[in-house]
Amino acid sequence: MYLLYFFLRTHYACWRRHKSFRVTDFYKGWDLYRSYHGADKKGIMQVIREINRLAKYWKSYPDSYFMYGMFLKDFVGFDRMASFIPQSAYGRYARNRNPYYEILINDKILFHDIISTYGLPSTKRYFSYSTQSFKRNQQIITDSEVDDILSCLTDNKLFVKRNSCGSGSGVSVAYRKEDGFYTKEGNRITAQYIRQNHFYEEYFFEKALEQDPQTAQFNPDSINTCRVLTYRNKIVSAALRMGRKGSFVDNAAQGGMVVNIDIDTGRLSDFGLREYDATKYYEHPDSHKSFKGVTISQWGEIQSLVQRTCQLLPYYNSVGYDIVCTAQGPIILEINTGASVCVSQMGREWGIADAFVKS
Repeated sequence: MYLLYFFLRTHYACWRRHKSFRVTDFYKGWDLYRSYHGADKKGIMQVIREINRLAKYWKSYPDSYFMYGMFLKDFVGFDRMASFIPQSAYGRYARNRNPYYEILINDKILFHDIISTYGLPSTKRYFSYSTQSFKRNQQIITDSEVDDILSCLTDNKLFVKRNSCGSGSGVSVAYRKEDGFYTKEGNRITAQYIRQNHFYEEYFFEKALEQDPQTAQFNPDSINTCRVLTYRNKIVSAALRMGRKGSFVDNAAQGGMVVNIDIDTGRLSDFGLREYDATKYYEHPDSHKSFKGVTISQWGEIQSLVQRTCQLLPYYNSVGYDIVCTAQGPIILEINTGASVCVSQMGREWGIADAFVKS
């Protein structure tokens, strides 16, 4: 069976990376399948047949099956199932012919320097720490200069981000008190603290973003981002990612909500999804703001920004842009190679496989 081969290969790769099978799509999907009433879901043999057929079609394990609720009885038609491209299959299209350029965007410190040089709108970075040195505006600065920068800031929050991280991990917020910024553990951030606790690591320290009221209305606690996926320097999909109440990250892997954006009009789809939750949400579960009829007001500017960036960095087959709408217009938070294609297909009745297969 195709399914058995890709099942074993996927689980072996997962074990090598995480030393656990519980993070695989199969276990998450199986837990989701078991949570549904028998009258609403397909029989187990039908599920196995459909997964096996998708594995044969894509020549990879179809993690899209459980992610988008294909196990439910009302999800019918193989063409519709096959329209959702699995992550590993997407990776074959996204793979760059020359990986030499991947460091330009995978290294977030270097990436910020590059787009700043090109004049692209990006986050305000106060300083970074790498190779046991502090840097600001591509210049080495001293420990005392770092402490002076921190003492002069008037912000109430400071974003602290690890250079190599993903899925919202490695991001924290430091909050201002009378004598400086403190981590959630109660440690005051100083140059000495950074050296002692992150000696061999790489971090950067940024101004906390203020998003525009339209995207903030769904969840003001998180910075809600527009994920824009490109293929061969063309936009093929977009989605609005929103966090949950009390969370400052919007990532779907950490419980966030995803709503599709029509790439022609900038209009949100009527419903959103969460990872491994087949429920269609027609409003944000915390703010109860409806998605229907909402059009991203800065969508035209977002398209222009992505197209301009593609012209300046034309080296990649497919990347995911994370863009924040602010009062000053859209800014680039980061760009990711190997972006999660599941985010780009959530909140849709049909997937985006045709953008890759028929290109």
